[in-house]
Amino acid sequence: MRTKYKPWAKPYLEEHNEVQVTEEVLSTLDNLYLEIGSGKGQFLVEMSKKNPARNYLGIERNVTCAGFTAKKLVEDEITNAKLLYMDAEKALSIMKEKSVNILYLNFSDPWPKTRHHKRRLTSDRFTSLYKKVLKDDGVIIQKTDNLELFNFSIETFLEAGFKIIEEDRNYMLDDEDVLTEYEEDFRSKNLPIYRMKVSL
Repeated sequence: MRTKYKPWAKPYLEEHNEVQVTEEVLSTLDNLYLEIGSGKGQFLVEMSKKNPARNYLGIERNVTCAGFTAKKLVEDEITNAKLLYMDAEKALSIMKEKSVNILYLNFSDPWPKTRHHKRRLTSDRFTSLYKKVLKDDGVIIQKTDNLELFNFSIETFLEAGFKIIEEDRNYMLDDEDVLTEYEEDFRSKNLPIYRMKVSL
């Protein structure tokens, strides 16, 4: 499901720097709960409401999705979550080492063609960056509707030296989690959701 381009999104982002972080600030942030690919922001906003003592950061490179996220943060007056409109690989390279408590990968693009697998957020180019930013006791949580991506991710995480601490191939929402926009749609169609937790 590709998000249709909205011409208002970029001007809105430019007008609302208060809900965003800059490259300079990014390198100093610590004690984060990080979502890569925050989409339209539902997960980021609802998790920040559920856990007001935590500091959330959502990374999103699609301008329209980033615009929707910014709009939710502004309208709901969220103070413990920020948006970073940037490519994730660049952002991770800038971030402070061992600054992330939990890293969320929610319904990432599966890039189904073999030649595009290197673009997946669980390919080795990303797992090495996750090892840099994740705290020693930090956790990565991945949710997806794509079984092939799920199996690929298990393999790449293990190859990178991560441990699989939870693997659920018919995941039902737990008390610590909230639904994403994609997840609402998939669950309405009775499609299985796959989730794993990994640690160093």
